[in-house]
Amino acid sequence: MNALNSVIIRISKSGWLYVFVFAGFFGTLQALLRIGQRFPELAADAVPFDLQNQLTVEQIFTQLAGYTEEAFQLYYVFTAIDFFFPLFGGLFLGATVAFLLRHSLPRWYAIAEEKNLFVLFLLATLFDWLENITLLSVLAGYPNELSTIATLAVAAKIGKLAFVFLFQGLTLLLLIFCAGQWLARKAGLFKD
Repeated sequence: MNALNSVIIRISKSGWLYVFVFAGFFGTLQALLRIGQRFPELAADAVPFDLQNQLTVEQIFTQLAGYTEEAFQLYYVFTAIDFFFPLFGGLFLGATVAFLLRHSLPRWYAIAEEKNLFVLFLLATLFDWLENITLLSVLAGYPNELSTIATLAVAAKIGKLAFVFLFQGLTLLLLIFCAGQWLARKAGLFKD
C-alpha cells in the first residue's frame, strides 16, 4: 500500500509523469471507444459488455448468441486494453487529488499521505479488473452459461461504477474548491 501511495504522490509531483499517465488514460480510452464503435457490426448490434452500464446477466447470454468469431477476438483485444485503462484512470485521479490537496489543503494532504489514502483511487481499477476476468471467463465458457460468474461480473461492474462516480465527483468538487480558493487569493480576499 505504501509503495502504491508513493507512486501516486510521485506522479503528482512530476509534470512528465503526470502527462504520461494522462496520455495513457486518454490513449487507452480512445482505443476502447474505437473498438466499441466497430463492435456492433460483429455482435448483432451489441457493444462490448464493459460499455453497458445497465448490463444484466440475462443480457450477457442473449448478446453472446449474436457474437461472431471476430467479435470474440475483438473482445479479447478490448479487454487487454481495458486492463491498462482503469489503472491509468486511477493513477490520474489519485495524482490530481494529491496535487490539489498538497497545494490547497496541506493538512489534509499530510493525513492522506500518512494513511496511504491515495491508494483508494485504485479501488475502481480492482473492480474493473475483476469485471474483466469474470467476463473473459464467461466468454471462454460459452456456449455453457456460467451464470454464477456472470452474476459476479455484473456485481463487479456495479462496484466499479460506484467507485468511479464517487472518486470523479470528489475530484471535481475538490477541483472547484481549489479553483475558488486560488481565485480568492488572486483577488486579495484572503492571504495564505
